[in-house]
Amino acid sequence: MDKKEKMQIVIKFLREKYGEDVKEILKMKTNVFKLLIITILSQRTRDENTRKAAENLFSKVSKPEEILLLSDKELQKLIKPSGMYKQKAKNIKKLCKILVEELKGKIPRKREDLLKLPGVGNKTADVVLCYGYGIPTIPIDTHCNRVPKRLGLVPQNAKLEEVKKLLEKIVPEKNRIIVNIGFVKFGKNICRPIKPYCHICHFKKFCNYYKCHT
Repeated sequence: MDKKEKMQIVIKFLREKYGEDVKEILKMKTNVFKLLIITILSQRTRDENTRKAAENLFSKVSKPEEILLLSDKELQKLIKPSGMYKQKAKNIKKLCKILVEELKGKIPRKREDLLKLPGVGNKTADVVLCYGYGIPTIPIDTHCNRVPKRLGLVPQNAKLEEVKKLLEKIVPEKNRIIVNIGFVKFGKNICRPIKPYCHICHFKKFCNYYKCHT
């Protein structure tokens, strides 16, 4: 079975398992600025920490101009639950200044322009493109990196950008959002980093990790 055949099986399963989740997400009206800030807050922290920091921040402000009116200490206190809050606050302030003074408040729609913003890396840029603007791309987080490697869809030694490019070669544009959401949920619930539930995995018949660890 080649990688494209494996991917077809994976997409079919993910669509059946998580398709309703995708529909709900697509129904939501996305505030691209808030999405960008939340994704920066999510870097190297747990989802619950991100949610708390985002709730704190957006209960006080909603626009880049309003963030710029906060003192550094105020901003740091609001986003402290997210961890690395001093660096994140510094990047958020710089980013908001650029948005207000140079970009007229508009979040870039091109990856290369997003990557020029402080605190914005590849995953953050791709999240904004995918979920903010509906551009078909696959943001690579820890789950979207681990799961396809275990399944043998990409090489074990592939770097994050290579994982993204290789996946996008075998995943049609219309299925990229289900692959991203599906891998994240599947990676959290089944294909966990430690003690994955291989015995109930739908993919064990062709999973490289299962073959090597059972």
